[in-house]
Amino acid sequence: MNLNQILKDLLELVEEVGSYFKIAYLSFNEVYHKGKIDLVTEADLKSEELLKRGLEKISSSFPIISEESFNLGKEIGSPFYWLVDPLDGTTNFAHRLPWFAISVAFMQEKEPLLGVVFNPIVGELFWAKKEEGAYLNGKPIKVSSTENLLDSLLATGFPVSKILEKPDYFLPLFREFMSKTQGVRRFGSAALDLAYVACGRYDGFWEPYLSPWDTAAGTLLVKEAGGMVTDYLGNPYHPFLNTIVASNAKIHSFLIEITSRFHPDSFRPFRNPFPTVDIIIEIEEGIVLIYRKNYPYGWALPGGFVDYGETLEETAIREAREETNLEIEIKYLLGCYSDPKRDPRFHTITTVFVAKGKGELKGQDDAKVAKIFRLDEIPWDELAFDHAKILKDYLRKKRGD
Repeated sequence: MNLNQILKDLLELVEEVGSYFKIAYLSFNEVYHKGKIDLVTEADLKSEELLKRGLEKISSSFPIISEESFNLGKEIGSPFYWLVDPLDGTTNFAHRLPWFAISVAFMQEKEPLLGVVFNPIVGELFWAKKEEGAYLNGKPIKVSSTENLLDSLLATGFPVSKILEKPDYFLPLFREFMSKTQGVRRFGSAALDLAYVACGRYDGFWEPYLSPWDTAAGTLLVKEAGGMVTDYLGNPYHPFLNTIVASNAKIHSFLIEITSRFHPDSFRPFRNPFPTVDIIIEIEEGIVLIYRKNYPYGWALPGGFVDYGETLEETAIREAREETNLEIEIKYLLGCYSDPKRDPRFHTITTVFVAKGKGELKGQDDAKVAKIFRLDEIPWDELAFDHAKILKDYLRKKRGD
């Protein structure tokens, strides 16, 4: 096997496909949805076809694993194969942002032997060969020499398949690095992010849940440029792992110290459920609602967290006094309620009491305003948390349903 010839042919092929992208970029491209925000365009499919055809000419004996047509559950069936992302940065391309790349790696088992990343709009062609260095437009590149995290510029991305449903699993790590570095960039192409680490423009990069074709070429670039690539825990990286951290090596231990606390297999963004109490206070032929001072804003039942050593009944009496200035006599337990949207920081579980109130009503503590509402004038559309559900249950019980 002549790797030098394979590399020469591969570079020519990638530049040919890049010429197609220069035309397609300015043309209409039909956009399809693989998920809610995960896109694929006509150009993805056409460029994959061009790359496959070209790679088969280079060598028909190597399987091609490509983003748009390969199922990772299938057996590869060969120690040597191609990992291909014909268009890394599809969303950028679909929105006419010139930040996308062709990424191709020639693999032996889980190790990239050759890697090419090409941004055809900017005209930057990155390539690397194992143990022979990394290059940009034919010139050698090296990672940065930054030694301190505070002096670093980092890059990252978010998993399109998960960010809509579980943003709180990924944003805390982003926030952590934003407060400890010169900045974090999020441009939407992992292949280019890794290439930029390799040439010293970024000092580091991290991201979870990338696919092997996203990272294979870029990781070889980083390693051959003198950098370091691991998973979030500091283990040696290969493209089939679900987390990646790449850096100039000098700041790597600082990055790992932080990412190891946020690995998606073990990180949980919320605390264990906290017990709370809410009180439906009956007074003057109505019930008491407070308008909250804090987010989420809206009308709500008086209530709050159970203090250590308190019974639930004691909490209800205390919270009613603190927020409404009323003394209460508990009549009965309505029920217990649990809803992750109630307070996602804690996922509170609340016990709801119905009580009779007396005294001078006054909004205080967490209550901006306290007001008596007749049962036919409850502001249903302005209720916070899951208090609409609680009050509907209360009304059903009151009617004897």
